[in-house]
Amino acid sequence: MKSKILITGSQGFIGKILVNEFKNINKLILIDKKKNLSKQKNFYQINLLKLDNLEKIFKKQKISAIIHLASEIFDDDKNVYDFNVTTSRNLILMAEKYKIKNFIFTSTFSIYEKNYIKPILEKENPSAKNLYGKSKYQVETILKESKLKNYTILRVPIVVGKSRSHRMGILFEMIRNNFPLFLIGDGNNKIQFIQVDDLCLIIKKCLGLKKTNIFNVGTKKSFTFKENLSYIIKKSKSKSKIFNVNYYFGNLALNILIFFNLIDLNYYHKVLLTKNIVLNTKKIFNILKLDLNKSSRDILLENYEYYVKNLKNINKINSGSDKKPNLKIFNFFKIFS
Repeated sequence: MKSKILITGSQGFIGKILVNEFKNINKLILIDKKKNLSKQKNFYQINLLKLDNLEKIFKKQKISAIIHLASEIFDDDKNVYDFNVTTSRNLILMAEKYKIKNFIFTSTFSIYEKNYIKPILEKENPSAKNLYGKSKYQVETILKESKLKNYTILRVPIVVGKSRSHRMGILFEMIRNNFPLFLIGDGNNKIQFIQVDDLCLIIKKCLGLKKTNIFNVGTKKSFTFKENLSYIIKKSKSKSKIFNVNYYFGNLALNILIFFNLIDLNYYHKVLLTKNIVLNTKKIFNILKLDLNKSSRDILLENYEYYVKNLKNINKINSGSDKKPNLKIFNFFKIFS
């Protein structure tokens, strides 16, 4: 008999891909607060804030494992903390009550917000100022204090995938149209990525783990912003040039663009563009015996090439978290090009 796995956030970017990976292996019970637009089977449209509705599912289905993907992100800072903490606490309460054998929680590297000289180990204390990162770390704390014997916390960096390459549309449009690229500071800061398919593989492997685990997740090799962009420019034969902008002037300019909604970024995203935040992933690579060799620049190039080849389809996406980002700033550069 197939084990039953509950997946929250099944209609999200990661969720839809993970469901497709699991569909022929396990019996899935799927939850999302959005409508079932993907026509997923065994789907329940519920809000995890409502504990009674959640418990009805646990009473009806004999669930053996939970993969908790659902969360609010940066789009609504007023509610993100309370929503993420409360919904996750409800799910953990049900996991305790119904003796769930395994619980996998996707946390985030957004619990870190300083400039780090070395790759960050799992034991590093959080430094988040953003409510999203704080909410995720609070859920980690609730898990650690719970009665669950088997759980895994995955601290996940920026998740990218070909089907969502348009989320980097501003950057890719600049390169595709041979526009200049401006980096704040020297561009030698590093940020981490993971391909969505690799994350799904890691989640599948974690279902076989016992006891409690906390893992940093990401590519084994991360290049600097400047190296990533130079690689895409070279491989795509773009004529774009990279220019460095004074750090303080660049910060001010980015603040103005964010304030007037000329770019689909917020103030935490600005941190990612200007700080060095890379996770040390040795622990998970060793324990799970991972063979993932794509670097940050390989992943970004794949996404750029997919974006360019699928422009017609990408331009039709106009709703939800998958929609194409605001290109007002691109249009501004186009005028002065």
